[in-house]
Amino acid sequence: MNTKINKIFAAGLVVCGVAAAFTSCSKDDNRIPNVTDAYCPSAIEMQVPADMQKLIYTDNTGADVLPLVVGESVQLDYTLEPEDATFSSVVWSSSDENVATVADGMVLALSEKGLGYTMVTVAPTGMYAGSGVLSTLKVKVVSHLQLASSITLSAAETEVYEGEQIALDYEIEPEATTYRTLEWSSSDQSVATVDSKGVVTGVSTGGTATTKQVTITGKAMDGSGVSASIVITVKRLVQPQSITLDQTYSMDNGYAFALNEQGVNLSFSTVPAESTKSLIEWSSSDESIATVEAGYVSFKGFGEVTITATCPETGNQSSIKLNIPAGLLRETFHNPNHYSIYNAAQSGNGTSSSHEWHDGYLTITTYKVNATTERADLKWWDTPATLHAGNYPIIAIKIDDVKDLYKADGVTARNLNFDVVGKSESGADFKALGNGNNKYTGDLKCSDGSHVFIYDLSTLSFGTGGVAPTNESISFNTFQLKYADIKTIDHQITYNLYWFQTFKSVDDVKKYVTDVDGLTYEVIK
Repeated sequence: MNTKINKIFAAGLVVCGVAAAFTSCSKDDNRIPNVTDAYCPSAIEMQVPADMQKLIYTDNTGADVLPLVVGESVQLDYTLEPEDATFSSVVWSSSDENVATVADGMVLALSEKGLGYTMVTVAPTGMYAGSGVLSTLKVKVVSHLQLASSITLSAAETEVYEGEQIALDYEIEPEATTYRTLEWSSSDQSVATVDSKGVVTGVSTGGTATTKQVTITGKAMDGSGVSASIVITVKRLVQPQSITLDQTYSMDNGYAFALNEQGVNLSFSTVPAESTKSLIEWSSSDESIATVEAGYVSFKGFGEVTITATCPETGNQSSIKLNIPAGLLRETFHNPNHYSIYNAAQSGNGTSSSHEWHDGYLTITTYKVNATTERADLKWWDTPATLHAGNYPIIAIKIDDVKDLYKADGVTARNLNFDVVGKSESGADFKALGNGNNKYTGDLKCSDGSHVFIYDLSTLSFGTGGVAPTNESISFNTFQLKYADIKTIDHQITYNLYWFQTFKSVDDVKKYVTDVDGLTYEVIK
């Protein structure tokens, strides 16, 4: 349970304009000398004594709750706005007087069952119903004080910079513990302070140390002595004087990113080296192509974009040009949190296809089509997948060929079929790359036993649309490689998919196999 102390406040704005006429009779005349406007209160705020206010927590409904034990009482008060409101009397009420009563702000816990809630309300006299000018407090009455047995502290981050804040969360056990708030303390307030809600603020550490540590402790309010602590690191703010972005991925060095890769975390160095990285300011020359935050660039569209980092104190800058060209697809399975291809989740005869991610490849499990046939398709889920025959005409897939892998098991056939549906920039339809099974234009058998199947967009026709144009891109909302008709085998099998990429030429594919994968190959087709 994430609990906190909240200030009790409810306010509504209802102005009751009341004209009070006063008459005065004299021997000279009988006219009305003046008319005075009187106004109802516009807001009311309930006041809880300081020693009880620290016990108030927020429940899962969002209400502020004050726990009381049977027989316990508390004197509440209130303030009105404006202070000189004409009508200053108030009405106190309890929604369930079997749980607790209230008279002139004195709340008395009555419930003998040890259970119950009541809403205590204070409102200006005559404005109680429907005015919106009222203040409420939820009172929970229990039969006895349930002590805390354990406390657990946690935080999304345990590091904070000078002047910054982090909020601590906590759990109190058992769940029925009466007092759900903690008394907070810091082992060194010159390093960090903590408020009544568990919010830690880093204080200037001074000296030359870049970090200092402090212990924050939360203690139960019920006298049980139960407590928990957490160590927070306070980091000194060090202004960067200069920054240099690593140019490895710069388009000036010939590098290009694929849109489906989603983004890149830029590497950089600063002077001084211990500079506070969060002080660096980042910008993009075109946020329709890429945005940047804390050095992480998120890809949004195709094109060329410049990312700039600025040191705010000195104005020193460093930039990198990135290229995200249309038609480049690259999936090498090095990101466990995002990859574009997965199995098509098919099933049959009591079996299901599946996939398992590994760093650098996927392992695909087939499903049983019938007694002698297996199948497991691959689907590009991060659509649209965009091809551009003028920029990257070669599609290449490094994958196990089950005809080789399971030859000893009797597999003699399989079909690869590109099932795609898309439109070009000019609106032309393109469907079924190659228009049939096994229409790949090249096949390299690698020294690790896998195959690289190649589809050349510059020569291979679609079933609909003909050969892809070289002057515009085609975006596919359906992009699926069917790996079907695996015969003859009577049980589920697995195969690996290593990468899926587009290239500018077949020579680039071969160079990738040798230089990046470190393999040799045999040209089968």
